[in-house]
Formats: sequence, C-alpha cells, structure tokens
Amino acid sequence: MSYKERYIYYYNKAIELYGRKDFKDIISERKLLNIKNCYNEYSYWYKHPEWDHKVFRCKKAVCPVCDMKNKAIKYFKFIDRVLELRKNYEVFCLTLNGNNVEINVDKINREIENNNNSFQKLLNKVFMKKIVRKYLKVTEIKYTYYDSLPHIHIILFVIKGIYKHFKIKELKDLITKEWTKLKGFNANVFLEKLGTEKKLKKAISYLTVARKKQLYTLFDYTETLKVHLKVTNNKRLFVWSRKDRGD
Repeated sequence: MSYKERYIYYYNKAIELYGRKDFKDIISERKLLNIKNCYNEYSYWYKHPEWDHKVFRCKKAVCPVCDMKNKAIKYFKFIDRVLELRKNYEVFCLTLNGNNVEINVDKINREIENNNNSFQKLLNKVFMKKIVRKYLKVTEIKYTYYDSLPHIHIILFVIKGIYKHFKIKELKDLITKEWTKLKGFNANVFLEKLGTEKKLKKAISYLTVARKKQLYTLFDYTETLKVHLKVTNNKRLFVWSRKDRGD
C-alpha cells in the first residue's frame, strides 16, 4: 500500500469511527464535516494528480492525516530552532515518567497536571537554575491494553560550562533524586546528551513523526481513542519555555 493509499484508508477509518453515536460528544458535527471535506479534497487530488491546485487541509488534530502533517511541520520548525540554539548551548534530552494510571480521562488529566507542576518545581531547584536556560517540553501518554503512562520529554538547553558544575551521571542522579521526591515514588528518569546533529534530529523525529506517536495507531482501540481525544482536546502538547531562564 502506497502512502497515498494509506492516507485514504486513515481518512475512511476516521470518518467511520467519528460518525458513530458513541463519538457524538467527542467529535462535533462541524469537526467531522471538516475532516470529510479534507478527505474529499485529497481524494480528488489522488484521482487527478494533474490537478494544479493547493490541496485544502482541515488542519485538525483529530484528523489522522492532518495530525501527521502538523507533526511533520513541527519537526522541521523544531529542527531549525534547535540547531540555531545549539550554537550557544549544550543540548540534552530528559524524560520524566509519571504514574501508571487507569485509562480514564480524569485520572490521566490529573497525572498530566501533576507532572507539569512537578517539572516546574524541578526547574526551580538551585542546581537546575544554575544550568538550564531554555527548554522544549513534550507531553505524551503511552497506552497499554490495561493502563496509561503520562510522561514528559524535555529538550534541555543548558550552559556551555555545565561540566564545571556536573558530570552527566551526577546531573542525572540529582534529577532522579528530586523527581522521586516530587512524585512520591521511584519514577523512571532518562537523560541523554544530544551532542551531534544526527542525535538531535533523531530525538526530534522521535518526539514528532515517529509512527507510534500518530493518531491512527489508536484506531483499533476504540475506548482508548475516545479517552485520548478527550484528554488531548485543546491541550498544548508541545511547549517552549517563554524566556531565557538566565534572565
């Protein structure tokens, strides 16, 4: 199946699911109409490749094709910005896990809020204030058949002189200790230096365009999809720090 054929399949699957009665309180008629128009436009272009016209996109996060394209746009924008910032900072990728919780809207939302609040407290620790200047925070939820894991990935931009203060293992140990205190259990923490352009691109790719991050991967798990759509509705999943934390 070509990528064009896959897109047609994802559109049809989304329209079929979102048109069901049990999705009425999640996907509005207007959003569904937008996705249908998006599909019709793409379908016409697919059948008439000679058509010299910009293809309309609904750009909705609930549209499986626009979700992919939106993330691809983010990938290129993020890469440009990260590579520019890399000239002045060392770059690390930090992953902070939360609690495994039931696949339930309220419980996932509470854990996401707790993760975000705990992350802000972590940033305000003296050792983090010394070194962290900017960051890109990405909120994610990993699902299994029986539970979910809200967690955050952070691209950290730290001072060039970081090694005058900490070795990487020392920094990871400090972060792990504080994150454990903040979360109240031994949550997993991962820290990796992104010292080459290849590693940077790989990390940003993983956070944006990796297959397992795409909406269509939930289409075979209807109840999980419902919860995910409710949880992520109007949420900013990709957040840049507002200013240089050294100011």
